[in-house]
Amino acid sequence: MKDKTKLIVRIAAPAFAGLVVLYLIIGYFYSKGFPCCTWVNGVYCTGKSVEQVNSELCSKFDYKGITIKDQNGATLFVSAEDMDFNIDYTDALKEFIKNQNALSWGIYIFKGLAGQVEPNITCDEKKLAKIVGDWEIFVPQDTLDVSIVKNDKGYELKNELLSVPNKDNIIKAVDVAALNAAEDIDLNAKEYKDCYGPIKPNATQQEVIDLYSKIEPIINCNITYVYGSKKIPLKDGTASKFLLTNEEMKEGMEDYEYDNPGRGRYIAGSSEVGLSDVRNLQGFAVTQNGDPLISEARIYDFFYKMVKAGYTADALERYKNGEDVEIMVPKNNRAGNPKIFDNVAEYNYLKKVFISGAGNTKIDEKKDDKKDDKKEENNAETGEEVRELTNEKKVDCIDAKKDLGDTYIEVDVTNQHLYYYVNGAVSIETDIVTGDMSKGHGTPSGFYNAYDKQREKTLKGDDYETLVHYWMRLNNAGIGIHDAYWKHEFGGDVYLHNGSHGCINCPPDMAELLWNNVKNKTPVIVYYR
Repeated sequence: MKDKTKLIVRIAAPAFAGLVVLYLIIGYFYSKGFPCCTWVNGVYCTGKSVEQVNSELCSKFDYKGITIKDQNGATLFVSAEDMDFNIDYTDALKEFIKNQNALSWGIYIFKGLAGQVEPNITCDEKKLAKIVGDWEIFVPQDTLDVSIVKNDKGYELKNELLSVPNKDNIIKAVDVAALNAAEDIDLNAKEYKDCYGPIKPNATQQEVIDLYSKIEPIINCNITYVYGSKKIPLKDGTASKFLLTNEEMKEGMEDYEYDNPGRGRYIAGSSEVGLSDVRNLQGFAVTQNGDPLISEARIYDFFYKMVKAGYTADALERYKNGEDVEIMVPKNNRAGNPKIFDNVAEYNYLKKVFISGAGNTKIDEKKDDKKDDKKEENNAETGEEVRELTNEKKVDCIDAKKDLGDTYIEVDVTNQHLYYYVNGAVSIETDIVTGDMSKGHGTPSGFYNAYDKQREKTLKGDDYETLVHYWMRLNNAGIGIHDAYWKHEFGGDVYLHNGSHGCINCPPDMAELLWNNVKNKTPVIVYYR
């Protein structure tokens, strides 16, 4: 048994030694190249030379070039060929082989060996710099300028000096991106902020910049007017119309068909000025200090046109002509003023805003009511001032088609005439006598609905008690439409000195006719011209 064991050892030992030697020989062989079952970047490398693997890896690297995007959207493509883009994995592959344990090839047979290497990338930096440097975004700095241009929102400053491309920094950024085989580079990104920067304006350009800094708070005045159902902000081109241009100054476009108190008066800086010693700057009429001129006449005209457009009589005529309009009527106006708001007060207030230089900030003013205070408080975050020209406490704003319809009563106080419309046509009309203006009893204007129709109604006041035969109430203050059998004259100017206590007096026969035909809740609109 011992002899047999010795025989096995004598045979196995040389065989094992031979296997070890063979393993070492194979390991030595792999020490000069890639171990067996080796994959690099997805390429099978065993049995191949570094040159072969490098060739295969380079053929897989499909890089066509880099697209550069400018801040303003311009693009430039530089092809790999044009910049002599080149890649090579030789050094990386050699390093990969060097870092492997040749004697571990046996393990790789079962586990395999996979690795990733990065190429050495080069390009002709001079060629790349030349291509990028010739890009059309780089223009001579003396061709860049500053100007004020008109647009649909008024005016804006076009300042080409604020963000000028820095050629050296952009070339460096593109070079780094290309050497990282980036396919695109967006110069809008934060990491490229040093690729753009401002340049110092010259004296003329600085004057234009200073002018716009004075214009901007005017054209973006942070005031919004509530006018009926509309909101009218002084932004978006509205306030820009107040500025006087040099062309308009030369052509004399300040003529008005009415007495405009702002004619010939202008605001410049914090002062009111005339047109003496005025010069042209960027198309604007400015003072020698460069202050733009705001036309007070145009400010007045802005409010004048709004208040005129809101006259109840005119809106009613437009409605009768088929327009779907909003009709505004001053509430409880007994003085005969047809204005829906005080345009003179608004004119003076806006003048103060501009003179104070507070175009974006509200100036102190006594509040009319708590509702206005609340409105301003709600807009404190934005700094917007909301001015209600047609406050619901002072003005009735009605949708004519919906609220008035085609059957209603129209009381024209100024012309002392009443019309009863049925289905859009006059059914009854009559001269009337309204409140006595000389005694302060003027009939209150407004939008009402006839109700509380009564026969043989006794009207009582501080100094009277009168029986009327036909009565239709308009409000809870005792104002209504009724007969006035004691009067012998209607229409004309009777109401100026011998009018009622505020009611609408009709001839007896017409009062009866109205009473018999007018239904409860019929709309009634009472206005002055």
